[in-house]
Amino acid sequence: MRHLALVLSLSVGLSASADADFKPSQRQQVELGKRAAADFRKHEKILPKTDIRVTTLKRVARRLLDTFSDGDKPWEYSFDVVESKEVNAFALPGGPVFFYTGLLEKMKSEDELAAVLAHELVHVRKEHWAYAYRDSMNRSLVLNILLMVGKANDNAANLAGIANELIFELPFSRKHEIEADNLGFDMMTAAGYNPSGMVKVFQTLKAEAKGGGPEWASTHPDDGRRIKNIEARVAKGGKYPALIPMELPKADPKTKKGD
Repeated sequence: MRHLALVLSLSVGLSASADADFKPSQRQQVELGKRAAADFRKHEKILPKTDIRVTTLKRVARRLLDTFSDGDKPWEYSFDVVESKEVNAFALPGGPVFFYTGLLEKMKSEDELAAVLAHELVHVRKEHWAYAYRDSMNRSLVLNILLMVGKANDNAANLAGIANELIFELPFSRKHEIEADNLGFDMMTAAGYNPSGMVKVFQTLKAEAKGGGPEWASTHPDDGRRIKNIEARVAKGGKYPALIPMELPKADPKTKKGD
């Protein structure tokens, strides 16, 4: 019991100052994302840069990023398409973005693509992974104690100690997902896209979820109010440009899930 009391005492004392130490810096987020992206590309079927699905993804992403005065800085964005039947898309800390052909094939407009891209770009720009990592570390009493007793490096976010699995799998909070929806809405409308594309793609993902759920939707809260919130914003916004039809080639039918 005496040791337990000491553990609790030390952890409480650390909690007040841990936030600044545990959150990876922007530079570290870029390095972590680049490292994880390079490893991911080695194990997945990445489409060539000349593929129209890749060039379309990059063109829409550039249109979104051009709405910001700082452009890409301090992030280092990259945009890849993974040939797989998975209905998925994700952004790594620092800027790498991956889109699966399984999700692209569900989209009928560039506005839907812009909606998902904007959502993921907000995760990067608002450093959601870094905050999730910080919060996760703050919940780890044992790690906090070891860092203090062992007098570890002042920067607790040691790059070598952060496994790729944590970079890919650390979930965002509901607050961060809602922020990504709302700011993503602002980003795509500023870029001249029709935000009804966001409603359409979320409706598609919700329908997919009835059959077990696409991976992308599984980590995104959707209790019905999410789509209603976006629909309400669309209704208040007045007139928007027409949806931009998107016709892209289908993935190789021989491609299996995860190929």
